[in-house]
Amino acid sequence: MSSHEKAIEAAKMYAHEGEDFRVANHHSEFLEGSLYLINFESKFEPAHCFVYIEGEKIEVCKNQALLNELVSRKSKKGGITAFLNGIGGVSGIISIIITLTIVYLVITRPEMSVPKELWAALTAVLAFYFGSKASK
Repeated sequence: MSSHEKAIEAAKMYAHEGEDFRVANHHSEFLEGSLYLINFESKFEPAHCFVYIEGEKIEVCKNQALLNELVSRKSKKGGITAFLNGIGGVSGIISIIITLTIVYLVITRPEMSVPKELWAALTAVLAFYFGSKASK
């Protein structure tokens, strides 16, 4: 069964009362799959739906709002890239390293004071980190 036929079958399952199903538009490179706009004749609204096919997975969106939600869900970055962006990239990593270093020094050598340079570096990096977050 071709992707066009799968999209029409999915639309038929969504709109049981519909008839005269046809592919009105097709985007073959939509996110990680294909998007079909299926038009059909119906007594009820809407008289179209969006069908997204990614491999064997098929999702039917009855309106633009649900399609927007699908795009939002599918386009979110995952893995290490999302983690790095979430902590602020390089400045976030440097902040974490400096903070962990200070914590390590305070815990393992409580009698020794933390060097002023390390405190100054932490202050500068944290100010930059939170300043960049506040500007967004």
